[in-house]
Amino acid sequence: MFEIERPPQKLLRKLYDIPTASLADALDRTGIRGFMSHRIKPVLEGVKMVGPAITVWDTVAVGRGGVEMTLEAMDNACPGDIIVKGVSIDASDISIWGGLMATSAKARGLGGAVVDGGVRDLKEIREMKFQIFSKSIVPSTSVGRLVTVKVNTPIVCGGVIVHPGDVIVGDDDGVVVIPKEKLEEIIEEALRIDEIERKEAEELKKGKSIVETIRKYTRV
Repeated sequence: MFEIERPPQKLLRKLYDIPTASLADALDRTGIRGFMSHRIKPVLEGVKMVGPAITVWDTVAVGRGGVEMTLEAMDNACPGDIIVKGVSIDASDISIWGGLMATSAKARGLGGAVVDGGVRDLKEIREMKFQIFSKSIVPSTSVGRLVTVKVNTPIVCGGVIVHPGDVIVGDDDGVVVIPKEKLEEIIEEALRIDEIERKEAEELKKGKSIVETIRKYTRV
């Protein structure tokens, strides 16, 4: 198993009740760009994903290439871990995750995957309800096109730097990366944001002016 710093389960459970929008805003307030590109989208709607990152890095293959290191990373991950796969090129037209990988990850209890490229075998993956966030859907293979060269090092995925053990949160709005050392701070700030928005929504439902409501709470 990988020796990464995994956060307490009680903190991870809190994240299931906090939208990625609030987490992204909380990260913004600390000066951190934590949200991934709009191109990284969920395969399953309405399925939240929360867990520590196991990072993988692919680059252009010379010769046949292969993803053996990715598969080894999956075998060495713990239940709840999320595989985050970055690529040195635009891999929109390369499927870097498919049905067999999803089957193995699901059976081993992994929390999901985020890939900066394509995914295939969509029907199979949706039937098993394994959550993946990807840049595209494409039937091509990564064999001969990409090779995995690094595991559990800092990578870039969806335009964001991801360190091993950083907390990944994904929902219908997209994916947020929370630096592991900032987790408690970001949760507290996001909960404050949610509480303000709850109060704003209550006033707006009563027909109050949105201009006056936003001005009162200084939150939009």
